[in-house]
Amino acid sequence: MLRIGSFLYLLIIVACLCGCRKEVRLRIANRSDVELLNVVVRFPSQTEKYGNILPGRTTEYRKVNKAYRYAYIEAVIEGKEAILQPQDYVGESLLSGGNYTYSLSYNPKASDKHGRLQLQLEKE
Repeated sequence: MLRIGSFLYLLIIVACLCGCRKEVRLRIANRSDVELLNVVVRFPSQTEKYGNILPGRTTEYRKVNKAYRYAYIEAVIEGKEAILQPQDYVGESLLSGGNYTYSLSYNPKASDKHGRLQLQLEKE
């Protein structure tokens, strides 16, 4: 009986380890030809301050508890406030474990702060 109990215990441990979600790691890439200042990303359960990102540069990865293919992002570009603001995440799925990049580009022709940032999700 002890052998069956030990086997079941081991089986439960293996099942738990296999079911553990791999962490989501996310970084920001500046695909613009201008510097992005004071970049802040608000995920559903945390806020990350990425700071200033030079043109063509990419930040280090950061562990994120919950993330979607887009997020609330704010920055200052050429002295102007830029905000990417999702309405909600209805119908969206959380990103599965792995490395991702939010590639940001600047639209200098935007008429207001909500059109200045454009985002493309890249999975590594």
